[in-house]
Amino acid sequence: MLDPTVARWDVSPPETPEPPPREERGPGPWPAICEQFALRILASAYQMGAHLEAVEADEQDPERLERLYRIDHANTRIRRHAENLQVLLGRRVEDADPQTVPLVDVVRAAASAVEHYPRIRIGHVVELAVVEFAADDVIRVLTELLDNATRFSPPTAPVTVSAFVTEDGGVLLRVEDAGVGLHPDHLTQLNALLSGRPAVPVALDPAAHLGLAVVAHLAVAHRLRVTLTTRPAGGTTATVAVPGALLCEIPAPDPAAAAPAPPAWPPAGHRTDPWSTPMATPHHGADTPTVRLATLDAPAGEPPPTTGPPTAGLPRRVPESVRDRVPAPRPAADAGAGSPPEAWPDETAAFAAGVSDARTPTDGEGRQ
Repeated sequence: MLDPTVARWDVSPPETPEPPPREERGPGPWPAICEQFALRILASAYQMGAHLEAVEADEQDPERLERLYRIDHANTRIRRHAENLQVLLGRRVEDADPQTVPLVDVVRAAASAVEHYPRIRIGHVVELAVVEFAADDVIRVLTELLDNATRFSPPTAPVTVSAFVTEDGGVLLRVEDAGVGLHPDHLTQLNALLSGRPAVPVALDPAAHLGLAVVAHLAVAHRLRVTLTTRPAGGTTATVAVPGALLCEIPAPDPAAAAPAPPAWPPAGHRTDPWSTPMATPHHGADTPTVRLATLDAPAGEPPPTTGPPTAGLPRRVPESVRDRVPAPRPAADAGAGSPPEAWPDETAAFAAGVSDARTPTDGEGRQ
């Protein structure tokens, strides 16, 4: 028997201590820092745009004006990159004036924000509009696809964009280029990225596809279906399926907004002197009926002088003297109408004398 007091060796393997649970790190301060950078860049871009507009309005030299336009266009692209940074941070870009935009204006706005915009050709575009809460994001999606198409295609080759109605009531935007195309493996991974389900592991460098990353974020937010395909003749076709919930008919123009109201008088900031007479509101001759001015009575038996056709607009003066005309007889005075005008000065003088006599104190007045 073994003596229980004798020490025994424990030959079992030692227990490995479990590592402490890994703390999940949050995003940290970097998203907020990047957002502030994006906002500051946007503010600087808007300020520069205002200064450029003022300089362009005063510039008369065509050469310098062309250079200013190039600088203005570069400033537009800077603003676009700052907005894309906000999209990648998951922040919604607040637009100053959201409104319903026709599809043809969506295409034009997207093309105008691309560096190589002269190469873009607009094909058939259906006459529909994008609702106001999605119009600017659809413009951003189309802008990035057009930018990729112009960058990765020959510098002399055009890029065509068009829009067609689909069977389910949506619209299919097509961007076609004549570039070198994409490798099949890359095409699969890029389509997975655009669908919101990127392939794992990611074999593509995210920094090389910043524009498509922006497209992927906006496509998921608005349920757009973005797909890249290879063209048989060479190049790539990018399609954007816009659902019918984001579309509407083109709104009719507002007649009140089309015709500006006449400026108020006096204008703002104008000081009217207290002794000046306010000017009457000018009338428009096209809307105001012609008013015939009263003329002197013509002698008996003579026809009234002709002043030309009635379409002349204003009456014409006739060169003749009024001294040769016999004045018209005055109407008989009405007995109950009071004194004639010729007697008014005498009556006024008599009234003033009576008031003066009434105010003259008598001998007994004013004494104690």
